Amino acid sequence: MVIDFAKGRVASPVQIFLAVIRVRGIASIVDMRNQLSIVCNGLMAGLFLGALVSCADDAPKPKLPAAFPVQTTSNSSAVSAPTAVATNAISSANSDISSSANSNAIASTMPAAVPSVDPLTSSATSNPSLIELPSVTLPKPAAWTWVKPSMQFRTLQYQVCNSGPGKVAPCADLIVSVFKMGDGGSVEANIGRWKNQFQNADGTPAQPTRSQRVAAGASVTRVDLKGAWKGMGMGEAQNNSEQLAAAIELPQETIYIRMVGPESTVEAARKDFEAMVDGLAPRAPLVK
Repeated sequence: MVIDFAKGRVASPVQIFLAVIRVRGIASIVDMRNQLSIVCNGLMAGLFLGALVSCADDAPKPKLPAAFPVQTTSNSSAVSAPTAVATNAISSANSDISSSANSNAIASTMPAAVPSVDPLTSSATSNPSLIELPSVTLPKPAAWTWVKPSMQFRTLQYQVCNSGPGKVAPCADLIVSVFKMGDGGSVEANIGRWKNQFQNADGTPAQPTRSQRVAAGASVTRVDLKGAWKGMGMGEAQNNSEQLAAAIELPQETIYIRMVGPESTVEAARKDFEAMVDGLAPRAPLVK
């Protein structure tokens, strides 16, 4: 039994039950009201954000530089396009820098470019019966074989072998060197150098045999040397060697031709050597 103090009477169980239900109902209503308030606040916030986004979409978009063409169909394309272009530009720049660095590295390890051979100079595929130079030609036996010059300052080089019956002597070298006026030293200086490369059997310097002639208007100095020969870069002297040499003086250059090797091989080719020098033919008239 509960006393209702407001009215000064005792409440029955039924009244108490109804009162409890009424209190709970009020609490439920209050709770629902609170929940509705939260929902409404969330809806208002959503509408507000939506309005902001809509305003942002309707606002005019800034124009990007010509280097970043952008399609305005969607926000995602507007962002990805410049990013892709910038990425490609950076990648291309890096590639160029890498290629340049690699090229420089490769270039630094490569040998210097070799000057192209003058088409007027003999090669392995040229006429085998001629020695061809830009300024002159000289006849030679076809059996004298073109070989790649083995040393610096040799313009042309041929192998001369004594291939007759029973001939077993090693081959000799025919060497052609061309120097422009003022290069390579004087004719006398070169004759002195050749002389120092030959010795007599007793160790004394060999004495050259010299002669002078004119071929096709050019002054030719002929020099012969015999003895033990020790040329540049040779470890030991080669006994019984011989050298036939001709210094051909032209207005703009000097041509040195030497046949050097075993005396038997050189002597066997002497007539052909003399015929070669006498057959000198300038490609153009000599102008002094």
